[in-house]
Amino acid sequence: MAEKKEDTKAPVAAAPAAGGNKKLIIIVIVLLVVLLAAIGGLAAYLILGQSHAPAAASAEHSQEAEPKKEKKEGPPIFEKLDSFVVNLTGGPTAPMLQVEMQAELADEEAKNNFKAYMPKIRSAVILLLSSKTEEELATPDGKVKLRAQIKRIMNEAMDAAETEPVEGVLFTSFIIQQQ
Repeated sequence: MAEKKEDTKAPVAAAPAAGGNKKLIIIVIVLLVVLLAAIGGLAAYLILGQSHAPAAASAEHSQEAEPKKEKKEGPPIFEKLDSFVVNLTGGPTAPMLQVEMQAELADEEAKNNFKAYMPKIRSAVILLLSSKTEEELATPDGKVKLRAQIKRIMNEAMDAAETEPVEGVLFTSFIIQQQ
């Protein structure tokens, strides 16, 4: 009788071993799938990375050709301009533009030059502003373009050929009013 009990226990012990083999096979298959996915991802990264590498290299070369701007120490230097009030282009019923702005300058020397050239700068800015239409200035993109144009004419008015003493222009008030 004791032999029968031992025989019944043997098949029961063999059943979990067969289930363990299935689990092991599933784990191995999952690991192989993950490994193949990682290899495929690495291959795709290398292939795509090589196709973009020449463009990145050429961008680095073009940046090296341009002179690098040195970061200046301390807070930025700003100079406030008096308000500008001009009639926009568009006939007798054209709206008025009132703008207040500040110029971001490269250094204290640029600030002194900016003050010295102020009449010439104001005249150039007034001519530019009065040549604009309400439609040009109504969009954010139009305001960004205007800032770039003002910066350019300020630097031109200061006879700054090689350097840019005016690094940027910031609008502190921008009002278009119908007459």
